[in-house]
Amino acid sequence: MERRSGVRDALAPPPTPSISFRMEALPEEIQLLVLSLLSLKDAARASTVSRNWRKLWTWHPNLCFDGTKSGSADEDSVKIEKAKFIETVNAIIQQHSGIGLNKFSIRCSLQNNSSDHLDRWICFASAAKAKIIDLNLQPKRNDACRTENVYHFPLEALSAQGFPFIQSLFLTNVSIEALSDICSFTKLRRLHLHHVQIIGDLPGLLLNCSILEDLELIACSGVADLNITHQLAKLRHLLISNMCVHKVDFHVAGLTHFGYKGDVIPIVLHGCTKLEKVTLTFQMPLHEQVSNKGLGHAITGIPSISAVKELNIRAYMQEDQPIWSSQVPRMTRPTFMFVNLRHLTCEITIFTNSPNTHTGILQLAHCLDCAPQLETLKLHVSTLLFSFCFSFFMQYHVMGSRCWPGEGILPMRRLDHLKTVYMSGFRCYRPQVELLHGILENGAALEHVTIEPTVTLYVDSIANIGVPEDKICEWAHRASERFGKAITVVKAHRRRWS
Repeated sequence: MERRSGVRDALAPPPTPSISFRMEALPEEIQLLVLSLLSLKDAARASTVSRNWRKLWTWHPNLCFDGTKSGSADEDSVKIEKAKFIETVNAIIQQHSGIGLNKFSIRCSLQNNSSDHLDRWICFASAAKAKIIDLNLQPKRNDACRTENVYHFPLEALSAQGFPFIQSLFLTNVSIEALSDICSFTKLRRLHLHHVQIIGDLPGLLLNCSILEDLELIACSGVADLNITHQLAKLRHLLISNMCVHKVDFHVAGLTHFGYKGDVIPIVLHGCTKLEKVTLTFQMPLHEQVSNKGLGHAITGIPSISAVKELNIRAYMQEDQPIWSSQVPRMTRPTFMFVNLRHLTCEITIFTNSPNTHTGILQLAHCLDCAPQLETLKLHVSTLLFSFCFSFFMQYHVMGSRCWPGEGILPMRRLDHLKTVYMSGFRCYRPQVELLHGILENGAALEHVTIEPTVTLYVDSIANIGVPEDKICEWAHRASERFGKAITVVKAHRRRWS
């Protein structure tokens, strides 16, 4: 027995030595890394574990304060919650070390009556050399941007340290004074201005952002034209949305992603040879007639996006307005070529009483002629009845319109690389049929053709009442036999595309 016990002891694994872990024994940069993985609340909880960790949270690199969690609508309760929020933020920044601060974020509906507190917090973030500052004073999407009593964000506070440190600046529902002599932005890589009142010289301010990579301007006021004459060579992402400007003009040789939402205006992007994705949304004015210029402008009016690989277009059309190239549905010579375009998605809303005669979407034939390398085409169409009544408008989905029985083919160039075509809202209206016939006739490489009668642009039960699915299936069968290509009809109860 003793011998067996000795063998067993010899083969047994050695006892695991006890390990004593001391957070404070780690190098300072490792401590900050560990802290950055915790939320501020968790870091504060961890400080109660050990006496040596009591001040650990004061070195937390990310101070993110969110005052939007209360769902109370009572005015007195809201005031109490805001007072508690201000008190909490003040208490924390007073105890924080102010060293190694990476991000400082405020999300709360505070305005000019809290400017003393907001100024103090911005000065703290500046003194702590925060790399990211995010001030959102309109955190709820349904809040309207208030033009009165808006907080003035002190850009000059970011220059108080005497050298640049800010890398990302996100501002929502504030005002700023853009000055060309603010020199604190030479390290700025991301600038997002949402619902910001811009006073002064925005081009002059951007002149100091020599390494800016990401710029968003959404619903900002105070700027009549976005004419930036100097080169923003490092800019990769540019988004301009809901801006009341007459022109967009940038020198952005390295741009890869561009987004625009607004009226049809001149858009010039100088030197864009690296564009990968462009999204253009041309809005429908509420107090004016719908313009038919959106789709045509995207196709022929912005030559500087011709190098793009993926193009997304959303536009509106109206029956009694002039249609671009309505008399010449296929131009013999494209204005310019989308030489790199591989993927095209169009969302078209058509207001008409006669969907079989409105030929607006035939403009797409010109775009297909301009895109010899196109591989994927997605077309989403919603056809509506439309009438204006003073400042209000009404829209109704067209129901009961007959499928066009004709066999016409829209003349097109060869589509040697087009492999996938998907159309939603396909009701066999004449322009839809002629366009698809042209694609089937010239798409030698087509592998997947899918049509979906369901309208997908709007979540509206009326949109898909009375859809003649059986007749559409019959048409698809005839077209499939005629052109020798399979056509899949996605019915409402077994929809496969999203």
